[in-house]
Amino acid sequence: MIFSHSLKSKIVKEISWSFATKGITFALFILLNVAIARMLGVEKFGTWSFFFSIISVIFLISNFGINNSTRAYIVQYRATDMLRSIIRDSFKLRLLFSFIFASLIFIFAEHLSVLINHPEFEILFKYSAPFVFLMGLTEYLKSVFMGLHRIKYNFIINTLEHGLKIIFFAITLLCFSITLPNIVNIFNLALFLTVLIGLSLLYFVFFVKLKKSTSKIFTSDIFKYSIPLFFTGIGAIVATEIDIIMLSFLSSNYEVGIYTVAKGIITKLPHISMAIAMGAMPIFIKVNKENKDRLKALFLKLLRINAKILMIIVPGVLLFSSFLIPLLYGIEYSGSVFPLQILTIFLINRSFLVFLTLFLDYQGLAKKRLFNSLIAMTLNIFLNFLLIPKYGATGAAIATSVAYIPYVLLNWLEIQKVFKTKY
Repeated sequence: MIFSHSLKSKIVKEISWSFATKGITFALFILLNVAIARMLGVEKFGTWSFFFSIISVIFLISNFGINNSTRAYIVQYRATDMLRSIIRDSFKLRLLFSFIFASLIFIFAEHLSVLINHPEFEILFKYSAPFVFLMGLTEYLKSVFMGLHRIKYNFIINTLEHGLKIIFFAITLLCFSITLPNIVNIFNLALFLTVLIGLSLLYFVFFVKLKKSTSKIFTSDIFKYSIPLFFTGIGAIVATEIDIIMLSFLSSNYEVGIYTVAKGIITKLPHISMAIAMGAMPIFIKVNKENKDRLKALFLKLLRINAKILMIIVPGVLLFSSFLIPLLYGIEYSGSVFPLQILTIFLINRSFLVFLTLFLDYQGLAKKRLFNSLIAMTLNIFLNFLLIPKYGATGAAIATSVAYIPYVLLNWLEIQKVFKTKY
């Protein structure tokens, strides 16, 4: 027996909530994505995808690693009287950085739109300032609840975020028209209500019930650990957005449109792995001489479970994508099928990276995986430059899929070192 019955039951319960969270997120995301893609058409959907990639990059930079640093600190101190201080100080940091970046995007909207040669995006950038601010808080709440090992509340946040987007999209479709500014405002309103409810849950269900903490201030500690996480987060930007941005500059809106459909599906599927990780990985915060062998056995078991899930998903994508893409998105998106099939390699890489990167973060080894991520980022950008001009969306899919193989292998070697030599 690896762990006690009570701990095993807790892990199973949290994983169940994680699967419910990721399941509802994937379903609602696909539903909204299909609706937007069908309403806009391939060319205009490509334009929207390019704009949203730019905003996503700004949002991911604005995170500055604070959310992940907060999660790691909460996991480490959640059973102590310092938890209240960690939540309080991390929330201040989150507000500060989100406000700064939201202000910057509003102030420099015109300059940014000119820089990317899309002056029509100026109004969209200004409308997106609340999105950057509110999305930072939304992801912060998810990180806090994950650190607290209360995935049920993650389920609530995700359901609110994506469900409200669909509701407001339907209202806009019935009462107004689906334009790019209206889509941004739909996202803003959904996020505002999500943050309002989420902060209420965090405060009244958890924060007010915590013991008065020591006078220790964690702002500096959380910020310092966020710095290496910020730079490793740049890898997430490259993995999820740089290919779409480079497609926009090196190819056509059509190629962006069909690639975004494929990439949107494939980046949500690793959330099945995240569902397992959200419930199980927090116990790896403390690896020591006494529990090392048990935790190693559990970690390997999680990877085997992940592999078995992939053995079902990957063949399913390869076999049924040529039928499901035209059915869901329309025949004009049939060009998405081949890039989607290629991106199954990226799916495999990213699903294992969920476990590997969380393990290294919880072990305080974010700097180690930073170096590994730099290799993947450099390779990804180089391959995109090389392949996109000639092969378009297919080239982007190949570049993204191949670039992250070294990242997986190097992170795995770091974890092997932890289990062999650290203790």
